[in-house]
Amino acid sequence: MELDLLEESLGYTFRNKDLLQEALMHTTYVNEHKDLSLKDNQRLEFLGDTVINTVITTRLFLQFPEEKEGALTKKRAELISEGALFKIARLLGLGGFLFLGKGEEMDSGRKKASLIADAYEAVVGAIYLDSSFETALHVVENHYEKAMGTFEDISITDYKSLLLEYCQSQFKTMPKITVVDERGPEHDKEFEVRVTLNERSIGLGRGRNKKRAAQVACKEALRSLDYPLS
Repeated sequence: MELDLLEESLGYTFRNKDLLQEALMHTTYVNEHKDLSLKDNQRLEFLGDTVINTVITTRLFLQFPEEKEGALTKKRAELISEGALFKIARLLGLGGFLFLGKGEEMDSGRKKASLIADAYEAVVGAIYLDSSFETALHVVENHYEKAMGTFEDISITDYKSLLLEYCQSQFKTMPKITVVDERGPEHDKEFEVRVTLNERSIGLGRGRNKKRAAQVACKEALRSLDYPLS
């Protein structure tokens, strides 16, 4: 396998290539090649799980200073779920670089969400051991942003949908969500969105794109309507 292609995809070049190989080593391959004295990736998976958890916890804590513990916990659970890790691993093409036993290979192991997600955790663990926590943090953040967008846009709660549903059920009318201003150069614009209900302004939000600004405005609108946000 040309592991340099994987390193290019990961955005990280290993000093110790053995760590990367270990991270890709599934137990089924190790069991079929006992004469080679190989190590499977389970210990690195254990380490990587903790590193990812810490990276995401730190990022959410800094990104959402007004969010309460309950909301942050829900967001973290979504972001470190098997589905999220599988999405990242698939984007990186990780499945194609795994060392699998013949049985697992025949059973489409390279496409299994749990197996691929575990391998991503192992790779992150390997990056951490090969470099530092700061480097691992930077690499993991880049992976998440490539797979899911910027962290400020990652929100488990869709405040816009929530506001529309709430207004329809409580007031029998829909709010208006309007872009009222945009400023800055093309590569670094900031948008301002206003939410009005029955001609009354109930929310204002700003963001680097219209979607983010609308979410902020809708969240403020829900608060102004005394909707119980966590």
